[in-house]
Amino acid sequence: MYKVDQLKEKALLVGVDESDLEELKLLVDTAGAKAKLTMTYHDRKIDPAFYVGKGKVNEIKNTAESTDINLIVFDNELSPVQQRNLEDYIGIKVIDRSQVILDIFARHAHSKESKIQVELAQLEYRLPRLRGRGIEMSRLAGGIGTRGPGESKLEVDRRRIEKKIHRLKEKLKDIKSSRDVQRSQRKDPLAALVGYTNAGKSTIMNLLSGANSHVADQLFATLDSTMRQLELPVGRTIILSDTVGFISKLPHQLFASFRTTLEEIENADIILHVIDSSDPKMEKNIKVVEEELENLNSSKSKRIKIFNKIDLLKQSEINDLKLIYPDAIFISALKGIGKDKLLAKLNQIIRQNMVEIELDLPYSKGKWIEKIHNNGQVIKEEYQKNNIYLKALISEETASRLERYSREHS
Repeated sequence: MYKVDQLKEKALLVGVDESDLEELKLLVDTAGAKAKLTMTYHDRKIDPAFYVGKGKVNEIKNTAESTDINLIVFDNELSPVQQRNLEDYIGIKVIDRSQVILDIFARHAHSKESKIQVELAQLEYRLPRLRGRGIEMSRLAGGIGTRGPGESKLEVDRRRIEKKIHRLKEKLKDIKSSRDVQRSQRKDPLAALVGYTNAGKSTIMNLLSGANSHVADQLFATLDSTMRQLELPVGRTIILSDTVGFISKLPHQLFASFRTTLEEIENADIILHVIDSSDPKMEKNIKVVEEELENLNSSKSKRIKIFNKIDLLKQSEINDLKLIYPDAIFISALKGIGKDKLLAKLNQIIRQNMVEIELDLPYSKGKWIEKIHNNGQVIKEEYQKNNIYLKALISEETASRLERYSREHS
């Protein structure tokens, strides 16, 4: 059970750009605090002691003392020294964007795997912040940055934390081995839904599969991979995978610990890049996702851009996007607009990897006939005196197995 404060923390957000602070505000609210004030600073040379200049530190301190603010949140990651110096000088808790994101992940982790991944990321983030401070960290009890399975570890020594990190990594290795076995046994093509957090991936999953996955209008509502089967008109079944969303300045500890989950993207045959077309930072968000995909070595996968939430756009805005992204699909998953076009696109891609065959099979090979019906599209079927004539579209894998059978029985 996670510890939750009875009273919301009241936060002052500090960053370079107001638009970035808008996103940080959503993150802080999702983490259970209240973003009350914002403050910007010029993006000049980083101060090694306080991150920002002494004048800005004094401005933050004066604001905190003259209001009911009890939490300072920086939009950029602070070093352990900077965080400690700011807290000592200002006199209240100071955290950074990474801690907020880690806290949200702790709130939304439900499966055994995601809990292990979040705890590992938290411990790896907190470990350097314990050095030279020891039990002093315990004065930050409660609130954002201390929530989740890793909370009790703040008061143990570095060696025990390192041992815990090692054990968690071993558990993730076991999970990875199990995933690898499952992946090797999977025969159907995999289409992975990816995108910036809250772009609507889970809603698209529900639209296509008819399932009822959890959908929430909040950041990082989905942490665990969800998979659903989807039958395409071409007669082929594909697997849809919905996994954790991306965000700018994602803590590297989270990216590393969620590597096992993100491998589904690396191994996908098709990547469905879901984009919130109504987001003012849409282009920036596209770039963030594309950079993360490059880090994942997913270049082998066929990519489709899906612009979601077009019901929130004017027709002229949709037309402009279509000129810029002529190969993209434009939908509103919530309204069901564009579903047929997306299915047709998936059907087209899968069909490109299928081959047309003609063969005569004896009636004794009914299992092969059933397999072709289940894994392909039968174009023509004739029941003759001694055999069945089939003309069909089937996967290359099924075709090669049939070819081997023909050679062995010719």
